[in-house]
This record gives sequence, C-alpha cells and structure tokens, in this order.
Amino acid sequence: MMVAGATKIHSRCITKSVGSPWDAITFVPSKRYPGYPKATHPVVDLALNVKGAEIPENRVRLEPGQRIDDEDRVVRADRFAVSRDHRERVRGRHILLLDDTWVSGAKIQSAAVTLRDAGASRVTALCVARWCRVDWDDHKALLDSCTDPYDPFICPVSGKNCVEG
Repeated sequence: MMVAGATKIHSRCITKSVGSPWDAITFVPSKRYPGYPKATHPVVDLALNVKGAEIPENRVRLEPGQRIDDEDRVVRADRFAVSRDHRERVRGRHILLLDDTWVSGAKIQSAAVTLRDAGASRVTALCVARWCRVDWDDHKALLDSCTDPYDPFICPVSGKNCVEG
C-alpha cells in the first residue's frame, strides 16, 4: 500500500522534476531469490501496486548479473542484467525502479546504470525503506534528526506537502 500510495500521491511531482512520467516498472532483484520469476521476490508485490504495472508490456525484468555476489558497496553495471526477452521494453522508456531496502545505494544505482546502458531514456528510483543501525554514528545522527512523525504526503522531491490533483 505504501508504494501504491506514494506513486499515486507523488507521481505528478516526480514527473515534473524528471520531465516525463514513467512508462515501465521493474525492481532490484536479489540473489536470495535466484529462481525468480518462479520464486516470488517480496518486492514483486510492491511493483505490481504501481499504476501501469497491471499491463505486462510495462514490466521489465532485471536479473542478477556477473557481479551480483560482490559484497562491496560499489556501483557496477554488471551487477545486474536486463532479461534478454525484455530488452525491447527498456529502449527509450522511462523506468520506475523499485527496491525494498536502501543500505548503501550501490545496488539500486547499479540497477539504474544497467537500465541506462540497455537504452532507458530515464530511470527513477523509489526505495520503500532505509536500513539503519543506531550504533553507527552517521545512522544515529540521521535517526536523531527525524523528530517529526512520518507523513506520507510530504513530497520526496520538494519536501513540501503534496496533494494529487
């Protein structure tokens, strides 16, 4: 519901900031679900809640690439690959890229590079959660700075209250 709400409430602001609406959807795959699409990845349900995802031609499948097992926090285009039968779905399109958790950003950024290299005109990344550890100084500072309650209407682009019109 969070992804459905966020993409509905903020789609106009996101579209305005990047210059075009997204017209295809994918998500960052995980090596924990190597059998996808037969084994369901938890973020699949998130992606299917985005407007437009109900149309199969709007879905793009990313697969784990050669460097998926690299544990370093480095952006690598070969960490993921566009599925061979989905390459035409990428070219010239604006892809909304979903991830369930942000740790360092290396995976979602690697997936974005893979999509751009495959011909996507734009990639917009949306992450549902931020992974934090209170015993890490920079994470503690971030958590300590979050004093206001969560408000789903606060725009991720402008930081202001958003109302879908």
